[in-house]
Amino acid sequence: MRNIYISCRLPLWAALASLAAPALAFAEDIQAQREHWAAHARSSAAALSESVAALQKLYAQSGDDRVRADLTALLLRQGRSSDALAVCAACAPADYRADELENLAKAARDNRQFVRALTLYQALQVRAPQQKIGWLGASLTAVDAQEFAAAQTHIDAYRRHFGDDADIRAAEAYLKTRSQPLAERIGVLQQQLADNPGGRDTVLQLYRAAAGLQAYPLQAELLAQYPQYFTRADHLWLQHAESVSRLRAARESANRAQAVAAFERFGEIAAQSEPGSELYLRAMRDRVAAGAASGNDKQVLADYRTLSRYGAQPEYVQDAYAQALSATGNPRKAARVYQQLAQQHEAEGRAVGVELSEKRVQADADLGLYTQAQKHLSGFTPVAKQTLDFTRTSSINNPYYDRQYFWQARLEAWNGNIKGATRMMDNWLAEHPGDPWAMILRGELAQWNGRHDEAEQWFAEAEQWLPEESRGWVRTSRGAILMENGNWAGMKAMAAGLSRDNPDNAGFWQRYDAARAAQLSVSGGLFKATSPRDSGNEWSQSATLYSPRSSSGHRAYIAQQSGFVPNHGDELRYGRVGVGGELSFYPFSIGFEAGRGTQLNDKAYFSAGLGYRLNQHWSFAARAAANSANTPAKALSQEVYADEYSLSANYTHSADTRAGFGAGVMDFDDGNLRRSAYAWLSQSLWQRNRWKLGGSLWADYSRNDDVPSAYYYNPASSKSASGDLSLSYALPLDNNMRLTQRLGAGAGRYWQAGQSAENTWTVKYGHDWSLGKRVGLSYEAGRKKAIYDGDAEYQNFGNVGLNVRFQ
Repeated sequence: MRNIYISCRLPLWAALASLAAPALAFAEDIQAQREHWAAHARSSAAALSESVAALQKLYAQSGDDRVRADLTALLLRQGRSSDALAVCAACAPADYRADELENLAKAARDNRQFVRALTLYQALQVRAPQQKIGWLGASLTAVDAQEFAAAQTHIDAYRRHFGDDADIRAAEAYLKTRSQPLAERIGVLQQQLADNPGGRDTVLQLYRAAAGLQAYPLQAELLAQYPQYFTRADHLWLQHAESVSRLRAARESANRAQAVAAFERFGEIAAQSEPGSELYLRAMRDRVAAGAASGNDKQVLADYRTLSRYGAQPEYVQDAYAQALSATGNPRKAARVYQQLAQQHEAEGRAVGVELSEKRVQADADLGLYTQAQKHLSGFTPVAKQTLDFTRTSSINNPYYDRQYFWQARLEAWNGNIKGATRMMDNWLAEHPGDPWAMILRGELAQWNGRHDEAEQWFAEAEQWLPEESRGWVRTSRGAILMENGNWAGMKAMAAGLSRDNPDNAGFWQRYDAARAAQLSVSGGLFKATSPRDSGNEWSQSATLYSPRSSSGHRAYIAQQSGFVPNHGDELRYGRVGVGGELSFYPFSIGFEAGRGTQLNDKAYFSAGLGYRLNQHWSFAARAAANSANTPAKALSQEVYADEYSLSANYTHSADTRAGFGAGVMDFDDGNLRRSAYAWLSQSLWQRNRWKLGGSLWADYSRNDDVPSAYYYNPASSKSASGDLSLSYALPLDNNMRLTQRLGAGAGRYWQAGQSAENTWTVKYGHDWSLGKRVGLSYEAGRKKAIYDGDAEYQNFGNVGLNVRFQ
């Protein structure tokens, strides 16, 4: 209390001084730090970078105007004029000191922000009217902006304040030169150079005029003839300008090889530039754009991380970054970037243009948000077939109408209405019969609908209408069809005609290599009978390691299987190990496997199968096995083995509707001959964005001979019928990951000779994970009711599967 009393009796001036002292000390510390870093920046380029980083942090903490002025000056010394202009985005010209106004006005002029530069120069005229640069800079800025009448006005104002001198005469000569057409100006300057060889000002003006016309050979000639007037940076800037033109041409012609060349050149320029300089930043930013155009997506992400250390990046760099995110399986991150760009447009009162709207549509589609993507299609304006030309007096074909129409078709298909999408493209092709891009989309619709032969026909027709440099995408699509059909001979022939060195073929080779890669497939199941309760868990597992495919589609594998049945304490264990192969002779395929059983299965085994693909609708298979893997464990415990023979047929009406049937016999050593037949139907019932509902029907029948000694389940005859519904939700994630959640339920009826018919049911829930491009993981758990000899058995069960591709 005494301390408080004394404090209360301090004079008012003393109390105020005690409060002001810390603030004064803080301000003095800021100035000391500012002076230290300003002096440190003079020692080396590395020290300059350190000082910039330190002053950026100090300004963020203090907001001090002198710190801001020094930071701006150091950024300009690094050649980072755009970053200097962004130091205080909220500042008005009146907030700046005179030296800042001069520096920032020059930076704005260098960045072709002429309105801003002129505003800053005019503010400098008011702040420091005795300084010529405010008036002279306004004159030169108006010339650069091609406001020639305004430039003459500024020149006249300069003369009224400072009279006639060499500086203003040079500015007036600059006005006269720039107001001429570029081609005419080059001719005049070339004549002046011939009259006065080696004149520095003439050489530099001629160089700038040549740059305006992108006359790169003339610029290179001047660099070679007058090296004393140019620096190493000037050579690099010329190379940069040439590379920008190359990238622009590559985009317009969809020439990926040319985009790759530009990407590599930008990298070389950046490597030869001072990190953090304007040239370095321009080269790195343009390399990001070139990387997105050429498919160097991983390098784009790395370059963007490097650029992020230098602050916010221009819109075209962010756009290229988002493209690379999408291409590398990061749809969520890409969508956030596009959303931020759209919000930036709206905040600045700019329309969200067609290009950005289209990328938002693609990002939404990658996320499975097709309804939202359809809303973003409204950004394609105008949407009519015809639009006015730049004169606003004549109608021309709207260049965005076909893109919007094609996106509508895609989104309809992805959102479950593939019939409607197909009708849309059929109508388009009826009106535009020679449109190869429409043919490609029509083929993709057929492919998505499970009609591969039809899709391949569309792709083949489209390829005939496309120039050689534009066939990369359609070849990739055709290759995917051939692989899905098992036509490895066709793939081999296609691959023989495509160079791996051509960037346009990169998509084809990526799919080709992935399809031929070695693979490991592992699966397992666990079953627990809860009523009546068994003594343990029943389980089974299998693992198969596949070799890489040959160019003809052949591959070998090693297989292992094992299982366990608790059998109420009388445990049964069985397994097998073998080797096999798959041979492709399209439309035929042959599979075989040989090995030996383990544990209860103490016998060699062999199996062989023949597959035949008739067309996009029908496929058939025949299989024979000695010591079949389907032999019941209880039969093996009696040393009873079985050979199995089966035939099957599958019918694909569309991706939504599939069916199949088959029949087989299993010949047991104990004299039993089991005959069986089955039929099934699956149907996609509903789809909306990430949700999908499917259903299936199953019916089977089996008959066995009467073998009283049989220990295994062997009813005289049995039949069943069941139906299932499966609801799934697909969730795309970043890093090439995808999670699909599945909820299933089914019910059926089981009939057994000599027993009453009983109902059966199943409920289950599971996840399917896609972990990158090489790993797939699935698992599920559920409960079911089965019937054996008229008694109900309730089981909990779980299954897991893992597939790894080695590439």
